Amino acid sequence: MMLSDVNERLTEAERLLASGALRQKVDAAGELVFLRAQKEMVEARLMQVDAAPATAAETPLRWLKEELFNLKLRFESWIAGG
Repeated sequence: MMLSDVNERLTEAERLLASGALRQKVDAAGELVFLRAQKEMVEARLMQVDAAPATAAETPLRWLKEELFNLKLRFESWIAGG
């Protein structure tokens, strides 16, 4: 899940929480908790990637770590029904 996707879904959930029907508000509140956690993880990972120096030896390992991180995010999103 990309940061822009998270921000877009956060905006939609906040809109539903503010003006949706009761059931929509309950669903939106749960989604907000999940999305805020996702956003924090993505931002933290982006900071780690930006802070780490890129060397030729680290590139394959970094790629593997990023792929595993992306897989974890997609799996969590799938579990949450996204």
